[in-house]
Amino acid sequence: MASRVSPRPRLDPVDLVCAVNSGRAPELMRRKFTAMSQDAFVFLRATAMLGHRALDLSALPQTPLGWVCGDLHLQNFGCFRGGNRLVYFDLNDFDEAARLPVSVDLLRFLASIHAASPGLRITRGESRELVAAALDAYAAALARGKAFWLERETASGPIGALLRQVEKRKRRSLLAARTHVEGGCRRIALDGHRYLPLAARDPARRRVAAALGELARTYANPRFFEVRDIAFRVAGMGSLGVPRYVALVQGKADPDRNALIDFKYAATSSAAQAMPQFRQPAWPSEAARVVAIQDVCQAASPAFLSAVRMGGAPFVARELQPVEDRIALEPLARGRATLAPTLQAMATLAAFAQLRSAGRQQADGIDALMAFGGDVRARPSSWLDAAGAIDAANTAAFRAFAAAWDAGDPRLLALCNATPARPAPSGGTRKGKR
Repeated sequence: MASRVSPRPRLDPVDLVCAVNSGRAPELMRRKFTAMSQDAFVFLRATAMLGHRALDLSALPQTPLGWVCGDLHLQNFGCFRGGNRLVYFDLNDFDEAARLPVSVDLLRFLASIHAASPGLRITRGESRELVAAALDAYAAALARGKAFWLERETASGPIGALLRQVEKRKRRSLLAARTHVEGGCRRIALDGHRYLPLAARDPARRRVAAALGELARTYANPRFFEVRDIAFRVAGMGSLGVPRYVALVQGKADPDRNALIDFKYAATSSAAQAMPQFRQPAWPSEAARVVAIQDVCQAASPAFLSAVRMGGAPFVARELQPVEDRIALEPLARGRATLAPTLQAMATLAAFAQLRSAGRQQADGIDALMAFGGDVRARPSSWLDAAGAIDAANTAAFRAFAAAWDAGDPRLLALCNATPARPAPSGGTRKGKR
C-alpha cells in the first residue's frame, strides 16, 4: 500500500465544512467559522476531514498500518495527569483515531508546522528546515524501535519547564480558575465563552448525572462522583459545536478538593471515513474506540478516561485538563533556539505512540515500523514534498473558505442560524497567505 497527496482537495471545501458541521450548536458556528477564516493553521485544525480526503494513496513509499490519533498537529500535544497522578506530556486528542497507514499522522503533523509558520513569522525556508528536522526525529525514534515517554525527570527545554509547572499546580488552582464558591458551595463559573449555562430542566443534566453514576460504579467510589454542578463546555476547534459538558463533583472533599469531569461526544472518525479501504474493528461505540486507542498509544491515560453513554449517545469522560497546559509556540518562535528541539520532541512522541500500538489488532509490528523509520531517514525527500503539498492544499481550501465566509455564503450562514451580515473587508492580510 502506498500513499500520495493530491495537489488540491477533491471536494468543495465549503460544502464539506457544511456537511461535517451540520446539526451542531448554531450559536457556536459563527465563532468557529470566524476563527477558521482568519488563520490557515486554525483552518487546518478545524478540518481534519478535508485533509484526510485530500490524501491520494498511490505514490509514496510503502507505509505500515498502525494506530494513529488521526488528527496530529501542533496543538494536539499537552500535559495531563494520569490515573497514577503523575504528569505527562504526550499526544492528547484521539477523536479521529483509527487503524490506518502511520503516514496519516506523520504528514498531518509536518503540514501543521508549515501551516502555523506564517502566524509565527517563520519564513518558508525556515519552515522547511523545521519540518526536515522533525521528520528525521520521528524516523530516528521509529528506527530505534523502543517507546519512551516524557515526564518531569526526562524532559528538558520548554516541555520540561511546562511539566515542572504543572506538577506544582494544585487541584485548588484549577478550581479557582473555573469555579467560585457561593455560601460554602462551589459552582462552575459561567463566563459566557468557555462555560455556558444549562437550563434547570435541560435533559442533559439528568444524562450527565447518570453518566457520573456509571463512573462511580466503574471506579468503586460513589461519593467522589456526587454531582455539585453541570455546565455546557466550549473547547477545541474541530469538535466545536458538538455536545460537551463539564461536571463539578465532590471529589475528595467539598469545597476545595472538588474535581471537574469532562464529557465529550464521540463522533465517527473522519480519518476512517475518508479511507474506507482500511477496515476497522467493530467497536462497541465510537467512545470505546477513542478510549481503547488512546489507552494503547499514550504512555499513561488521563485520569478517569472512560467510555460512557448519555441518552444513548457515546461520550468520552476524563478529568478536565487545562488548555493552558500546552506549549505556547509564539514565545518559542521569537527566540527560535528552542523551537526546533520542541518540534522534534513532539515528532518523537508521535513515533513512540505508534511503537506502543505495534501489533495490536492487526496493526503492523515493530519490525515493520523500524524498517519504515530507517527508510524515511535514508530517503526523506518524498515525505517533505508530500507535507508541502498538503500545506498547499490546506492553504487553497482556507482561502476559498475565507472568501466564502467574508461574502456571507448562505450555506455557512444557515448553520449559524443567522441572517447575512455585512461582509468583512477582503483587502487585509490573513495568516497563512504566503
